[in-house]
Parts: sequence; structure tokens; C-alpha cells
Amino acid sequence: MRVKPQAPTRVRRAPAEHKTATRVLTEHHEVIRGLLGKLKETPPSEPHRRRALTDELFDELRMHELIEEEIFYPAMRDVTTGIAAAWSEHRHLSDQLAALVRADPRSERFDRELGVLHDVLESHARLDEEQEMFPEVERFAGEERLVEVGDRLRARLESLRSSRRARAILRLQRTLLRRTAGLTTGRRAGRARRRAR
Repeated sequence: MRVKPQAPTRVRRAPAEHKTATRVLTEHHEVIRGLLGKLKETPPSEPHRRRALTDELFDELRMHELIEEEIFYPAMRDVTTGIAAAWSEHRHLSDQLAALVRADPRSERFDRELGVLHDVLESHARLDEEQEMFPEVERFAGEERLVEVGDRLRARLESLRSSRRARAILRLQRTLLRRTAGLTTGRRAGRARRRAR
């Protein structure tokens, strides 16, 4: 008896849980805090692990800044007055993140830069966003709008994480930062040698 082949069973994915924009961003803050914690716990005697964690932190923080600047800040500009300050804080975070990426993971400077980054990030994420901006946004934006923006944030974050192009750009940015650190150090050493003559 011949058995008729059956059509493959289609597995339906459960619909993704809808989250508000503030919840998506707060959860991503926790991912970034977790990476910072792992990095702080990793000793200088493990420079390769520190470098890998720094790279992961760089990527997640840059993607976070991007989704906030592309989606959240423009969508909430009419709801909160904190957007201009948040943009400025992102510049400060980016500068501090660059300083960490440039630092040798075996050095004391790396630990100092990591400590400063932690402080700047906590000030921005916890104090300015989670305790001030997000409650204001939740009060005035409305649930439907917050969920719609949350869906866009999550989709964009997933898109960035899975994009080979985005990953390549982030890798290039890290490489350029590290190379310019070497050039800066080289210039300083050259100037010091010339002065010594």
C-alpha cells in the first residue's frame, strides 16, 4: 500500500509580545548593564576576554543610541522636554565609549575609562531616562503610541543585530578607534623624543 506524502506541518510562531517603547529601552539598558558588569568582573590578566566584552558592549551601546536617535527621540519630541539633553548625553557616552575601546585592556587606564563609562551610562540611563524621561513619556504619550514605538524599536534592534552590514560598520568603527589610539600614542612619543633632544 502506497502512503500519500503529507504536506509539511507549518509551525506557527507565537505572536511576539508587544512591549512599550520605555520597556524595550529599559530592557536593553539591562543588557548593557550586564555587559558592563561582566567587563568589570573580568581581570586585566584576561585581555582577550576583556576585548571581546568591550566589542560586544560597543556594539550594543551604539545600536541602542541609534534606535533611540532614529525612532524614540523623534517620536517623543512633542511629549517630553528631555530630548535635547539626551542627545547631548549620547555624545558624552560615545566619547567615553571611544576612550574605553582605545585603552589597552591590560592597563589601569582601561579600568578608569570603564569606571567613567559606567558612571556616565548610569547617569544617562537610570537617572535621566528611567527616572525622569520615561515616566513623563508614559504619562503623556498614551499606551497605543508607546506600543507602536516599542514595536518599531524592537524590530530595528533585531534588524541591526542580524545585519551583516551593520556588524561590519561597527567592527570598522572599533578598528579605526584602536588604530587612532596607536597614532595618538605614537605622536605623543615622537613629540617627547623631539623635546628630549
